[in-house]
Amino acid sequence: MTISVKMPGTCGELAQGFFRGEPILITCPIEKFSTVIVSDEFSGVDGLGSKSRKILDKVLKIFGVREFKFGVRLTTELPRGKGMASSSADMAATAQAVALSLGKKFSPDELGKLCASIEPTDGIFFSGVVAMNPLTGRLIKKISVREKFLIAVFDYGGTVDTLQFNCRSEFIFPTLDDVLDFALTEQSALANQTILPKRGLRELMNFSRTIGAVAVNVAHSGTVAGIFFHDDDLRVTEKISAVTKKFDFLTFMTLTCLATDF
Repeated sequence: MTISVKMPGTCGELAQGFFRGEPILITCPIEKFSTVIVSDEFSGVDGLGSKSRKILDKVLKIFGVREFKFGVRLTTELPRGKGMASSSADMAATAQAVALSLGKKFSPDELGKLCASIEPTDGIFFSGVVAMNPLTGRLIKKISVREKFLIAVFDYGGTVDTLQFNCRSEFIFPTLDDVLDFALTEQSALANQTILPKRGLRELMNFSRTIGAVAVNVAHSGTVAGIFFHDDDLRVTEKISAVTKKFDFLTFMTLTCLATDF
């Protein structure tokens, strides 16, 4: 028996703050993943961090399992401490893979509650872009994305303790629409400058518009920023080079896609 489960990471958030007094974030899932394999072909636990091990213990306790007979192995494409939901992806993939190995399955809502019991979570266990409460894992609303986007992910460097900064954004959502609103994304990113400033963010937004980008987002509790392009933009590589040249304090990490389904 071998079971494999993957969960996407994020490029920060499309927006984060409060709506009607409730903490909320709009997810920015990308096509980079954490993958957990549970198998009887190997033994032991490999690649799991402390949070994923806590989730493993919780799941076994939920299902009354005292001795887990399978091996668990985690691999990831997501760097730590960058605001790319590495912990959430690791925990959700671990929980679901272990549950499936026991003949069970968690719903996205159950995964949300489970991950939020360990730390504030990104909603990567919900398919596509959603608005959710990071403190409880509760789904608030699904957000429609009407076209495909490429995301050039840039890093400001260093790492951030996500627990220290999570849910501290002072941005207040004026509305919460059913359709992705990039104006809201940039407003939220700029509002977060008082909490975790990103060097030259407004200039990056202005320059990105001049090269035909759609918008810029940030990790509200991390070190990355994303520049969004239409997926049929044939000059993306050239434009990424232009950003890197003008903003030499940024490091280009990867070109990926907004994961509207997985």
